[in-house]
Amino acid sequence: MIKSVVIAGAGQAAAWVARSLRAEGYAGRIVMCGAECEPPYERPPLSKEQLAPDAPNMPYLIRHDEFPELAVEWKPGTSVTQINRTAKTVVLSNAEQLSYDALVIATGGRAHLPPVPGFDLDCVHTLRTLDDARRLRAAITPDRRLLVVGGGWIGLEVAAMARRAGVPVVLAEMGSGLCARSGSRFLSSYLQTLHASNGVDLRLNTRVVRLAVSGDGGYMAEFDDGSKQEADLFVVGAGLIPNDEIAVNAGLHCDRGVLVDSAGRSSDPFIYAAGDVAVLCTSEGGSLRLESWQNAQDQGIAVGLSLLGRHAVYMPQPFFWSSQYDTLIQMAGTTEAATTWVMRQGQGNQQIHIGLDDTYRAVFAMGINAPRDLRMLRRFIADALPLDRWLLADTEVPLTKVVAT
Repeated sequence: MIKSVVIAGAGQAAAWVARSLRAEGYAGRIVMCGAECEPPYERPPLSKEQLAPDAPNMPYLIRHDEFPELAVEWKPGTSVTQINRTAKTVVLSNAEQLSYDALVIATGGRAHLPPVPGFDLDCVHTLRTLDDARRLRAAITPDRRLLVVGGGWIGLEVAAMARRAGVPVVLAEMGSGLCARSGSRFLSSYLQTLHASNGVDLRLNTRVVRLAVSGDGGYMAEFDDGSKQEADLFVVGAGLIPNDEIAVNAGLHCDRGVLVDSAGRSSDPFIYAAGDVAVLCTSEGGSLRLESWQNAQDQGIAVGLSLLGRHAVYMPQPFFWSSQYDTLIQMAGTTEAATTWVMRQGQGNQQIHIGLDDTYRAVFAMGINAPRDLRMLRRFIADALPLDRWLLADTEVPLTKVVAT
């Protein structure tokens, strides 16, 4: 019988663990320990709405007044620093010690800051927390020049919000394309056109090697080709580092995150992990770590059920979305098994790209301003239905009619 659950972390995954436990009737003790002083929230708004001059109040997943209602002991600004697996206790950053029957590691990750000289200057921002977003929002003003380092999703969304605010933007990406990890050359090309048409000065195959104070009060970035660019403000979007140190130090099996099974259970049967810090070991012998709001929510729910003995089997379908300017980009599935590609042109600026495997089952779908069709394609991917590739490409045929017979 689990009488006490300690949750290390107080983000989205942590919130869904706690909510799921209470929703399923768990009456034991729940303690949530988070390094931030903010209640749990979703992170996608940080690089979107929260950077707007008129940013709305952040919608919390558990409001301040809900913690007593849920009987969740929230310890803001207090993180778990050490796990004693033998005694089943944790030590907190305030030196407090807690006992647990089950421990959930939901510590998320932190922004990766490359070891570039000058990246420790005050003009350099990363974007991972609500406080980060507030500081960056205050710094983005039309009289300041922005240099974004990194052409991934965070960098592109920051660039889009800055251009909307009238800020001149240069974006430096060390690779040959934007969002290269997406696995879609079409998407890289599309994003390049989208941002260039909105006034972003794109510098591909360009790496910042040094940042220093310039003579006029601004800052000068030097690139690997010897060229330089002056700016007042820098945002680095260089990926995520999982916060798995307490798990590593406790001897849990880790590989850039805490290795867990489909129930969210780590190599210690009394310790679970969920969200960005968790690495799911798949039935095929591979591993999967998903940095998305959908995974944080769904894996948090699955862990909550597993803690109650419901034996939840969590095998996620990757899903991601991004909003840039007036464009909604959504992706579902993975591209690894895609051998045939079908493009389905929608109305206006709608586009859909579908990846099919050798048996013509959909394994990946990407939609540009096509949320309704993406919902249908996500079901096709989940159900592993064989599709008629010719009907799929015919925009006169509704998606409900493209399943092969």
